[in-house]
Amino acid sequence: MINIIAVFIGGGIGASARYLTGLIFSGAKYGAPAGTLCVNIIASFILGFCFEYFSTRTNIPPHIKLTLTCGFCGGLSTFSTFALEGLQMFSTSVKSAIIYILLSIVLCILSTAIGIFSAKII
Repeated sequence: MINIIAVFIGGGIGASARYLTGLIFSGAKYGAPAGTLCVNIIASFILGFCFEYFSTRTNIPPHIKLTLTCGFCGGLSTFSTFALEGLQMFSTSVKSAIIYILLSIVLCILSTAIGIFSAKII
């Protein structure tokens, strides 16, 4: 039961952070959904970092791991929103849509790798 509560709390915090990030970027004109890109990169970094960090530290309780990974990162990351916004961009600019989609994929994978590397040097 504690694991479910941990995911619930982490997910609520992550989803709230995603919503606030969307508000911050809503008035800006970036030509792409910058808020979604930002939270996906951050969630990718945090998940990569946690994956590596937790793999070498067995003393961290499972509910803490779940709060940060499944909960917070799951609530923060917005792949479904990314997919919808990417498809919507095709109706206004195919070039911008392709750039946004490729940039999102590359930067999120890179951010995950940087997170893993960062955890290794701690």
